[in-house]
Amino acid sequence: MRTLLLAAALASSALPFPLAAQDAASQVEETLDTQVEGGQDIIVSGERSEIHVQAREQVREITPRSGSVQAPLARMEEPVCPGVFGAETQTAYEIIGRIRSNTERIGHRVIRGEECAANVIVAFVDDPADEFEHLRDARHYTVSGLDFWDAKRVREQEGPVRAWNVSATMSRDGIGSNGRPPTFESTAISRLELGVREDIGISVVLIARDAIAGMDTVAIADYVTMRALAQTRVPEGATRLGTILELFEPDVEAPPFRLTSFDEAYLTSLYRAQANTPSQVALRDVGRLMERQRPGADD
Repeated sequence: MRTLLLAAALASSALPFPLAAQDAASQVEETLDTQVEGGQDIIVSGERSEIHVQAREQVREITPRSGSVQAPLARMEEPVCPGVFGAETQTAYEIIGRIRSNTERIGHRVIRGEECAANVIVAFVDDPADEFEHLRDARHYTVSGLDFWDAKRVREQEGPVRAWNVSATMSRDGIGSNGRPPTFESTAISRLELGVREDIGISVVLIARDAIAGMDTVAIADYVTMRALAQTRVPEGATRLGTILELFEPDVEAPPFRLTSFDEAYLTSLYRAQANTPSQVALRDVGRLMERQRPGADD
């Protein structure tokens, strides 16, 4: 596995390995800045349902803290090209297909029908923590964009998975920075639109082989989707609304085996916003999107 990751071009292919096919306040009053016009904030106040409250809490729980709520959230900008390693060919195709369909469903593009260099990499290995260290020692391109603190956060992950996203700060138009610290020329900045965005260039999910017994390919692909298309972290213990991020957590009795309505709403909200939207705005519609998914809800 290590030889493959160090030598391969990491395109959509596969190698042989078998894989087995509440309580919260009912309503709160919340104010949201919805528009800035003529220098004056327009404030919308309204009663928020319980699902909005729980969604907002869970968003905070799974989203890594950045330096500011005004910072943009990282996401993929290039079309998604999944690659699976350490699995039988048919299994790999099933995982790739599910990741692609998930990506399109939440509003982002994928590459189909042509060769591509994988930017979402799933690898089944003996020891994910050891594999990560060997990639670091080899200065492999899948880890070359991680700084000291990024690597520290990967090392602090527990359980049978190690996942990371390599991202870069770009201008709102996708132009790279000049020098260190990064500087950009931009005049289009407001409370609802930033002059920069954070592009995920590559996402890697290493999964221990002995942790996937009894799981089907859909469960694994859904988990990878939630780790790869956004910078997310595993919650501590069971959540109220459920998330596929609990899949490998031993303390969660009945983790979801599919993307939950919360997961889909989270990714949909992230990808339907502009890439340079401040983080506090990009995910504020998660509760509303979940309500629309309810049976009988108005479109």
